[in-house]
Amino acid sequence: MSIIEIISNYNAGMRAYSQCHPPTVNSQWQAFKNEFAEFIEQPSIDEAWDILHSWGRLFYHLTKIPCHLLAFPTVYKHSQRFVESGCIRSQRNCTGRCRVQL
Repeated sequence: MSIIEIISNYNAGMRAYSQCHPPTVNSQWQAFKNEFAEFIEQPSIDEAWDILHSWGRLFYHLTKIPCHLLAFPTVYKHSQRFVESGCIRSQRNCTGRCRVQL
């Protein structure tokens, strides 16, 4: 899969998720705090990428500068999940409310 396809699938997945869970400054801040807490509980490079991604999403919401794309491992993970299941969330965290039929 090319980088363009990964970004395209990621963007489609994020649009679908955002329609069901509209991003606000508060929701993006909460997501950042949750990711940070997960990192504190179980530090790993994957969690560090998730922190950068959630910070980037908050920053994007405020500035429209897409810094969240710098967290490419998380972008790739969300892209793959969206392609495989129609949801960017993990199977454990997906409620199925905003799943897209592909």
